[in-house]
Amino acid sequence: MNKFTMKKYIFLILSLTFLLTSHTAWTNPIHDTVVMGPGYESDVFYSMQQGVIKVEPRNNWDLGFYTNRWSAGIIINEGTGVQLFTYPHGDTTAWDSMDFTDMDEWQPMHNSDTIWEDGAFSYHALGHPDYGWGIYNMITHDVVGDSLFVLQLANGSFKKLWMQQKNSTLNIFYFKYADLDGNNEVEAVLDVTPYQDNRMFIYYDLQMQQVVDREPDINEWDLMWSRYAAIVYDLEGNPSYYIVVGVLSNLEVGVSKFYPVAPDFNEWFTKDFEEYMTPIGHDWKEFDMNQFAYVIPDSLAYFVRSRQGDVYKLEFEYFSGTATGQTGLVKELISMSDVKELSHSSVIRIYPNPATDHVLIDLSQVESPAMLRIYELSGKLVDQQYLTTAVSFNLPLNGFTKGMYIIEIESDTMLERQKLLIR
Repeated sequence: MNKFTMKKYIFLILSLTFLLTSHTAWTNPIHDTVVMGPGYESDVFYSMQQGVIKVEPRNNWDLGFYTNRWSAGIIINEGTGVQLFTYPHGDTTAWDSMDFTDMDEWQPMHNSDTIWEDGAFSYHALGHPDYGWGIYNMITHDVVGDSLFVLQLANGSFKKLWMQQKNSTLNIFYFKYADLDGNNEVEAVLDVTPYQDNRMFIYYDLQMQQVVDREPDINEWDLMWSRYAAIVYDLEGNPSYYIVVGVLSNLEVGVSKFYPVAPDFNEWFTKDFEEYMTPIGHDWKEFDMNQFAYVIPDSLAYFVRSRQGDVYKLEFEYFSGTATGQTGLVKELISMSDVKELSHSSVIRIYPNPATDHVLIDLSQVESPAMLRIYELSGKLVDQQYLTTAVSFNLPLNGFTKGMYIIEIESDTMLERQKLLIR
């Protein structure tokens, strides 16, 4: 064995060892629980690979600031009852003379239930350069506040609020708030820069007058169990906002829903993934008045593509309701993403993947001659073929056991690998 072959073999074994230790524990269905607590008191951040990552009290914030430097997104904590109203009787010059006599007639604004960034402060946005709470300055790139607001906190008290400016270059928000009579005025400066690379939002508690860092690292979680305002339709089809309990997707997490399907359905690749907040949402459960309990359709399946690119099958088993806020679920790793130790092959095409009884291996883009090898995760070579021409062929899988395999193609000028999952 020459030095090149030895190095290649060691590299392959290290790659497969990493893959094995990272993922093989997830190839069987895993039953898990997520507990939000009585009254759904907590948000639960969940990783498809690791399970529950963090349980965070929901009532420790009022405002959330989207961390992207060039975003003007600001959300409110609707899940605890926080409400936001635009002041209708004047612009920011009315700060010291705001009139609240008709406040009972003001209509609340809401966070989007589809796009994280579209918070309640942008509810009346007209589009660039009007972002609802302020106007974008083409010269400075700042967003300058042009509106006043009233915020009703979860405890029922009220604050008047002025989002004064976002310095986009520095990623700093400037705002002030006070009691409706002007007392207890606070001028706040929130520097988002320390959080812009690893958080979706950074939060603020008005009563404690402090920044709240409550999310895990954005790369560590895929789903969040939470309470939020969603558009719900009544029996006549009329929409209205209602506080619901559901499952929200992190950025870059894809979800596809299949209903109705058989219990062994795994053809996730037949539908595109959806990347927004609520492809799972709240309506995977419904309250049965006869049983006086939540029920879940037994033919409902979701497929979740995680932040790392792995695909899991997700099915809900039960939902306890407000007493404990507990969800039972079962998940199963269906397809694995490429990891850094394995190249993302542009010349090896495999379909279907995962496969059951046969797989089409398309090597029509491979420079010939080349050697095709198939390895188990342990590094054991289970098949190899010398190819004199670029080909596509159908490989029967009746001689293969279920599990993960590595397809390797090597020629004089390239060495690439792709994963194959046999179910």
